[in-house]
Amino acid sequence: MSALDVIFLEGLEVPCRVGCTAEERRVPQSLRVEVRLFCRTIQQAALTDSLQETVDYRLGLDLIQCLQGKEFLLIERVAEVLATESLKIPIVEQVEITVRKRPPVQGMEIVGVQITRSRA
Repeated sequence: MSALDVIFLEGLEVPCRVGCTAEERRVPQSLRVEVRLFCRTIQQAALTDSLQETVDYRLGLDLIQCLQGKEFLLIERVAEVLATESLKIPIVEQVEITVRKRPPVQGMEIVGVQITRSRA
């Protein structure tokens, strides 16, 4: 089995209605998302210089879009939705998603979740 290469999107700001209370979900919050896409075929893209052989960075826009108009109680669910969307790309074998947000708890700056999902 060959090693997996990584394409990453860092610092993606994703507006999302998420939180355990209706008040928390009333206004979209800015979530900070990191995406690591583990792929086998990046070498082919490098050889051909072809966008069709790799992951288009506009995936970031697709990830934002897949959350718009929805509400979530948990950032864990947000991460699952983002992982599912990322795994729709044929060359992606595995994805690691990190979602961070500012909690409504005084004295705590950031909370988050990180998940890793693989193609089934």
